[in-house]
Amino acid sequence: MCGIVGAYGWTNDETLSAMLEWIEHRGPDEEGSYLDRDAGLMMGARRLSIVDLEGGSQPKWNEDESVGVVFNGEIYNHTELRESLSRAGHRFESECDTEVLVHLWEEYGEEMVSHLEGMFAFSIWDRDADSVFLARDRFGIKPLYYGETDRGFVWGSELPALLIGGVDRTIDPSAVYNHFSLEYTPAPQTLLEDVQKVEPGQTVRIDSDGCQKRTYWSLRDIETGSATGGFADAADRLRTLLDRSVEKRLMADVPVGAFLSGGLDSSAVVGIASELKDDPLKTYSVSFNDDMLDESEEARLVADHFGTDHHEVNIDLSSMDLFGEMIRYLGEPTGHLQMLPMYALSERASQDVKVALAGEGSDELFAGYPWYQHVPQHKRKVDFMPEFTHDVAGAVAQVSPVGNKHLRYYSGLKNNEEMLLNHVCGFTTFRPEPDEFLRTGETAATSGLRTNVGDVTEAVGTPALEQHMSAYETSYTLPDYHLFKADHMSMAQSLELRVPFLSTELVEFAHSLPVRHKVTDEDVKRVLKRAVSDLLPDEIIDRKKMGMRPPVEDWFMGDHNAIETWFTREKLRQTPYVDANRAMALREAHRRGEQSVGRTLWMILTYVAWHHTFIDEQNAIV
Repeated sequence: MCGIVGAYGWTNDETLSAMLEWIEHRGPDEEGSYLDRDAGLMMGARRLSIVDLEGGSQPKWNEDESVGVVFNGEIYNHTELRESLSRAGHRFESECDTEVLVHLWEEYGEEMVSHLEGMFAFSIWDRDADSVFLARDRFGIKPLYYGETDRGFVWGSELPALLIGGVDRTIDPSAVYNHFSLEYTPAPQTLLEDVQKVEPGQTVRIDSDGCQKRTYWSLRDIETGSATGGFADAADRLRTLLDRSVEKRLMADVPVGAFLSGGLDSSAVVGIASELKDDPLKTYSVSFNDDMLDESEEARLVADHFGTDHHEVNIDLSSMDLFGEMIRYLGEPTGHLQMLPMYALSERASQDVKVALAGEGSDELFAGYPWYQHVPQHKRKVDFMPEFTHDVAGAVAQVSPVGNKHLRYYSGLKNNEEMLLNHVCGFTTFRPEPDEFLRTGETAATSGLRTNVGDVTEAVGTPALEQHMSAYETSYTLPDYHLFKADHMSMAQSLELRVPFLSTELVEFAHSLPVRHKVTDEDVKRVLKRAVSDLLPDEIIDRKKMGMRPPVEDWFMGDHNAIETWFTREKLRQTPYVDANRAMALREAHRRGEQSVGRTLWMILTYVAWHHTFIDEQNAIV
């Protein structure tokens, strides 16, 4: 596990050193770099030593040093790949997974990515071809940004490293609109016009002709609901895949622990890992003082059930003391309410372990969120209504002083595309629209958001709304929201987070299952519950989903230095596209109890703090 940076078309020793220094938290154990002035190429890595502690230094090279790689992630099938490549005549000097990549490139070229099972973001320099090859794993577990400057291309694991590399700091208004619609910025967009994300399942080749993108894997190519066989067989197959995935993700030469919320997903991972490990698994959970949000009792129940070495971190308003340093490690803002708990939880876990397992991905794959039940139910109740009534409701909602949110909700039940836009993309229907506190001039059509949704709905080969929701969330919400939060907050504490639900075969299998195996009006995650029914206590199988979120509604009712530092009229006015008067009015309405908009205020707070930390050139820290 590492952080990587690089540039093509120009070199500068000081810039490369500064870029590597920025991502030191991603790899505090070791630094490695390569610079070729004649080729106009530089790249480097900061290493967090996990596998082959002595032999995993980077960059890694092939035998004649014509191909080199810097790599972030883990390749879980590297042993099998090494054996295959050795039989083909390739020679290895280490046991680390990084070295496998250069020989795969020699053997397969750009098709090498189809052989990889794991989480990864890497750059390969091919001296003879005078080209750089960037690649990101299928689900976007590990981040990778790239951009073009007036000197050439630059890339890295975190956006601020590209700022150090000289990318322009101009903010993209369409990305701002999407960010406040979704609570994240959907790939390939970032908030900066000249920086893009390498998309999940995508590669980018950079040479003297520019850059060429290629998609090597897409969920949209998997036939939806195509699996045959009964429910029990599906559950048995899922359990086999999950057992196998957890076992692979225990691969490490350092201590491994797990995050445990007390929910179904993390509890299943902890249960399987506990059965596979000889010594007690170290587990970590968050507690809140609000009983409506606290899951610590359930987490302790699971920990006791499996005999884990369990630890808790309490989160309250005083935890906002961490806000400033958390923003520094984000590099790009998100409205995710779990950021602060994840940051504090990772800090505690990193005291004992270098690797932790987590349950991300299950809700998207197995229809675990409440809207997988509620929205289809609401749609069925109004199916008898003529389609034009949805358009009328939408038009009236724009001018009605009362009931406009309910009219918007009804309007969004028109068809699968409208339902995704209104009820999955940021859950916007019952919270303030971006136009209520922004001035971007953008809409879902001009920002690209409607295109993203349309592409998903067109690709899903079934009318079942639940499958469209799952496909959209797996393609966008999961990588750009949940995995972004998980990666940046854990790596801020030099902790590698692994996600067993996101093995390729498990994801493809889940997407092939019919809706009835996942969700009905009575239950969610049906097949997963059946798959682990022999493993977990009934209290965990049957409990409702909560989610690890702090009470920001309460936090914004009072004062805290972290809020008062950034949420001021002056700083709001200095932040592009924010309407300072409207934003302040929202906060005052919240404090008076007229509106509950803590989630929106949190998004505004993180965006303003990000801008003044990274983009405002007079005050930016990079």
